[in-house]
Amino acid sequence: MGSLLGARLSGTGASVWLYSTNRRHMDAIREKGLFIEELDGTLENFKLDTFHEIDTLPPNPDLVLVVVKTYSTETAVSSIHKLCTPSTIFLTLQNGIGNWEEIAAITGKDSVLAGSTAQGATLIGPGRIRHGGNGPTYIGEPEGVVSDRVNRIVELFRKAGFKSDPSGSVERLIWEKLIVNVGINAITGLTGIRNGVIAQSREATEVCTSAVEEAVLVARAKGFPIEMEMVERVIGIAKATARNRSSMGQDVDKKRRTEIDSINGAIVKFAAEVGIPTPVNFTLTMLVKTLEANYLDAQTF
Repeated sequence: MGSLLGARLSGTGASVWLYSTNRRHMDAIREKGLFIEELDGTLENFKLDTFHEIDTLPPNPDLVLVVVKTYSTETAVSSIHKLCTPSTIFLTLQNGIGNWEEIAAITGKDSVLAGSTAQGATLIGPGRIRHGGNGPTYIGEPEGVVSDRVNRIVELFRKAGFKSDPSGSVERLIWEKLIVNVGINAITGLTGIRNGVIAQSREATEVCTSAVEEAVLVARAKGFPIEMEMVERVIGIAKATARNRSSMGQDVDKKRRTEIDSINGAIVKFAAEVGIPTPVNFTLTMLVKTLEANYLDAQTF
């Protein structure tokens, strides 16, 4: 996602610096540019300034897009924060829940914006990604005010070619994105399928539906009046991103740690607090954690 966003934003005339600890990916982009397989099958190339060591990054960025895995948020933001000024804005477009709060604990709340994006991307190999889904990006202040700085960043995203809008209810949108991930990520991670199969397979659709319905009940109990029509929306997103391999699916493919604790696991945690049973999300969480532990433990030997 960082590569996709960086490439598009580089076309606005803004100075874009792409930072990742994935040295092979950064080196490949620096040497030959970033290749993006577009939704229509065409191949585009973008020249980007890349960095894989924090001490080599230029200081004083105006805007930091945080798109790391949820479990890496504290480490990533803490390392970047020392290069920033008090006016630097940190915008999280991550999966899961609780990210802007974790960033605010490091930077201060006034430095944080939150958002939700339906863009999708798959890392194919060093220096190459596939644009797997195209959808809206919403940006807002955590407390719901549509500020001037929100509008400025929304305009930047629009200039980059993204469908983007300001939101006065960004926390609800984060919950809605969480529920989308609840219905897609664990299922694709466990089965090896791409997103579109969820809409094609009766069995996958039924599991998705049950997981989403549980999550909607939890969201309502937490004060977010989300309707059960989220089921149809999630199935629609699975269709729209049919060629995409979910981020959790990619993590499992590469035998990496997943974000299960901040997605289906977060639903289970919140459900326990409000006394709602979530057997499907509990089962999906435990199965992903079992799979993850098996391959992570194997890597230690």
